[in-house]
Amino acid sequence: MAIAMLNTKEAFLIAALLCFVIFLLLFSVKQDRIHGVRQLLLACVLGMAGNILYAFGREMPVFVAYEVANAVYAAASVAVLISYRQLFGARFSLPVMSCSVLLLAGTTGYFHYVVDSFDARTIAVSVFHAAIAGLIARTVLKSHDYHGRLRYPAAYVLCMCALIGGGHLYRVARHLFVAELPRSLLEPSSWNVLFLSAGAFALPCLMLGGLLIAHCRIVTTVENAANLDFLTRAWSRRAFHEHGPRILERSRYSGQALALLLIDLDNLKPTNDTFGHAAGDAALTDFVRHSRTALRPVDFLARIGGDEFALLLPETDLIAAVGVGRRLQAVIAAAQSGETLPITLSAGASLLRADDTLHTLLARADEALYAAKTSGRNRVLAEAGGRIAKLVA
Repeated sequence: MAIAMLNTKEAFLIAALLCFVIFLLLFSVKQDRIHGVRQLLLACVLGMAGNILYAFGREMPVFVAYEVANAVYAAASVAVLISYRQLFGARFSLPVMSCSVLLLAGTTGYFHYVVDSFDARTIAVSVFHAAIAGLIARTVLKSHDYHGRLRYPAAYVLCMCALIGGGHLYRVARHLFVAELPRSLLEPSSWNVLFLSAGAFALPCLMLGGLLIAHCRIVTTVENAANLDFLTRAWSRRAFHEHGPRILERSRYSGQALALLLIDLDNLKPTNDTFGHAAGDAALTDFVRHSRTALRPVDFLARIGGDEFALLLPETDLIAAVGVGRRLQAVIAAAQSGETLPITLSAGASLLRADDTLHTLLARADEALYAAKTSGRNRVLAEAGGRIAKLVA
């Protein structure tokens, strides 16, 4: 019996240690401002406290061993749930969450001091934690944001929620329908040892899932910072040269046409000189923001220079690419603010050939753009068969 209790105590202490380790890992990323990390840090602190209270329950007053320990552990579980809600951008009600902890504490107290029923206390606690696991799983599934890099952490969380929720519901069923069960949480029976040892690691497992998801969010944020232009939020030059060859290969594989539109905003330098760089920056950001109304989700717009943009257009031939350039001219004309010189758009288009690389495709579009600017600007010209032409869209 002493060995059994020692193993149970060790399980809670190891779980507390795991909460502390996860706390240290999370604390190192706190400054990245990923929503949900602070709540996960709080859950780690509460989890440490709850596991320590459970571990030394036999040495503590009954009120602390039961009501306080259950309330602290429940608060830790609620903090984990809030963390997941924030990690996946879902709403939550802090008053409702807080009241659920108070309700559980009141219920366990009632079935301890008013109507002494270990079964009722156990069922209340297990239903509470099964509900927490279910709500976390629901949060992940409803977010529709668990593909790509988040796929494996999300699958891990869903598996943990299924195991934890299923374990608690099985415990509820046993207390409802099996007569020969322990009459105390601290009773050193094999059933208590099994359940408590498994349950001790439930909270750290959910915290680990939150840590993995927070890590994915941080990596995504860093990649976006590198791949998005800091001013306009279009794709960056780095992203263009990284993703461009892949887009070319997909077009070759599918047999679909691919066009490249090289765009230059006319009069941007005089605008900077006359009205200041803030006006020029506003013109750039306005162009990117308004251009999204004329582009498809599959189109790839990148800022590759000060006033120069490259636009990859999958499933688009030269005539359609020229049409896109004309629509963008209309977009930039409609977005004029009056605090700049008249800004127009010159563009050169080229069509992907079988032997093209991104560099050669870009070079031919650059020839067409050069011709557009030297022939008067505010034009969209195309390179076709080694010739520069003004195609009718």
